Amino acid sequence: MVSDQHNEHDASFIEFCDEEPVIAALEEPARWRILIVDDDESVHRSVAFALRDMLFLDRKLEFLDAYSAHEALGILRREPDIAAILLDVVMESEHAGLAVVKKIRDELGIADTRIILHTGQPGFAPEISAICDYDINDYRTKSELTRNHLCTCIAAALRAYRQIRRIDTSRHHLRRIIQTGSVSIGEVDEQKFSQGVLALFAGLLDVATIGFVAVHRSQDPVGKADVSLGTSHYAQWVGHDLGQAGLADAAGVCLRAAQSGGMQWCALGAALKVSAQDGGYLLLFVEAQQSAAEWLDDTVIETFVGHLGSCLDNRLLLQRLNHDAHFDRLLGLPNRRYLSELLEARCAPRSEQALTLALIDIDDFGGFNEALGQAFGDALLKGLGARLRAGLPQVVTLARISADIFAVLGPNERVCPETLLPMFALPLSVLGEETMVSVSLGLTRLADVESEGGAAVLEAAFQALRAVKSQQRGQLGWYTPEMSRRTHERVTLLAGLRQALRSTGLFVVYQPQVALDDGRLIGLEALVRWRTEAGDFIGPDRFIPVAEQSGLICELGCFVLREALTVLTTLRESGLDAVRMAVNVSAVQFRDPDFLSELGDIIRSVGADSSKLELEITESVAMEDAAYVRASLDTIRQHGI
Repeated sequence: MVSDQHNEHDASFIEFCDEEPVIAALEEPARWRILIVDDDESVHRSVAFALRDMLFLDRKLEFLDAYSAHEALGILRREPDIAAILLDVVMESEHAGLAVVKKIRDELGIADTRIILHTGQPGFAPEISAICDYDINDYRTKSELTRNHLCTCIAAALRAYRQIRRIDTSRHHLRRIIQTGSVSIGEVDEQKFSQGVLALFAGLLDVATIGFVAVHRSQDPVGKADVSLGTSHYAQWVGHDLGQAGLADAAGVCLRAAQSGGMQWCALGAALKVSAQDGGYLLLFVEAQQSAAEWLDDTVIETFVGHLGSCLDNRLLLQRLNHDAHFDRLLGLPNRRYLSELLEARCAPRSEQALTLALIDIDDFGGFNEALGQAFGDALLKGLGARLRAGLPQVVTLARISADIFAVLGPNERVCPETLLPMFALPLSVLGEETMVSVSLGLTRLADVESEGGAAVLEAAFQALRAVKSQQRGQLGWYTPEMSRRTHERVTLLAGLRQALRSTGLFVVYQPQVALDDGRLIGLEALVRWRTEAGDFIGPDRFIPVAEQSGLICELGCFVLREALTVLTTLRESGLDAVRMAVNVSAVQFRDPDFLSELGDIIRSVGADSSKLELEITESVAMEDAAYVRASLDTIRQHGI
């Protein structure tokens, strides 16, 4: 619940200076010191440009620049009074920014400096626990840091910094608050949070916690607030509108606090407004005599409200991070993490309900984006998501788990081809265009998955989807346990093949070609073989497809070429210079951009007679891209082959 709007108090917080010639003064006022930590020079320039000549709390800004975690810590060790840090999460490593935060708080013992995290990579957002543990003011993606957002973040950080520094001068008044206030910062649950802040308010006045909390959310009508927590005899009003509850004077003083801010009193007690940056606020009321506030000054109350406001903002930030961690921003649907956690809950312990997981992959979604633009692709996703959600019952969970894949989880009788396929029979209206959408479906009954856990179920569904796409897009297929066994076999073969390439497990045998008239050796065909460490032979019909699918075929092909040309050179030196050597070249290897250069390097390093080398290439290669094949063959001929 964060917005760019500020209340009337905030409006006076930022002042813009007129662009007039600067007249030398006897002494320039102190500046707020802002440390920018980012490995991107453009971020430093952009922030300095956006905030130039601006006043925050009657002060200008002074910028300190660090381009690495190490440099930032060095500046913090030698430079005092840094008010705020604009810190990149991902620098030298994925967690460099969080590591700096930990050292700032734990090793350097700097507790008052405010920290604003930002990142250009949303997939590396900090864990919620990190936000709680290290008192991080805000987290933004770089795309969110517009000038208004940046001003809001810096303004909030400086306000918090000033308030924390003032706490030092009034800590004898606020010691109990500081000791217990951190408990509220990381609390996401609304009831527990309300209990905590009400207890803090009562502690400030040194009275019993008898009162209530009312909540105004940013989307509520002006003046509306609902009682969210009540203690003692106020508990009966929980859930009621504050203005309509039978709270008489208590409700009136709360409404005055909402309008005027600050602490307001009535004969029964005191009310206090705690505002959030998004326009929402809390109204706190406790029974007390006004004499309880005789020892409090405005600074203490301001600091207290600011502290609770920071707690409230942190709670809203945690809620937003938690939502973003589980829901897709574009469609508002649950994401892969949400689905994974749901699958874990359904699988452990095993649910007695018969469930099916279906993965729906939009065929050639990348082609839509390339041909018609990302806006069209986003609209297509929104339209398809809306159609699926409207066509599926509420008992079924719909999620978007990758760029072009939806997941549907629900009872077997609800998640089935008869339910899903009709949704794609009619064209989809996308930006005014009628578009037929082809999809491939992989379906998995949870009961068919032998391994325990949600990850195993999701992987089984992907296996079914991959099997469909490898045969013919636009179809559907069901997962079977045999798919997992084949996958396990491929993974085992691939691991063994990698090891064999780096040891002596692979070797080349040669099939001779002889002249029928006199039995002369006229040629050899190089054939690769694999013998495991246990002495077992694995046929090429098993490991060659695995090598092609994994990309190892290029390394394997170079190994065979080098071995074959070495033997060819040895035969030539033995006087058999008329013998030719045939080597099979995989279509995958032939299409590799480095194949031709690697072929030339091998011929030169071995010193082979390339005119005696024959490369056997399947006809399917020539059918794919005639121009590319023709150019490649010309280059091969230039090598003398």
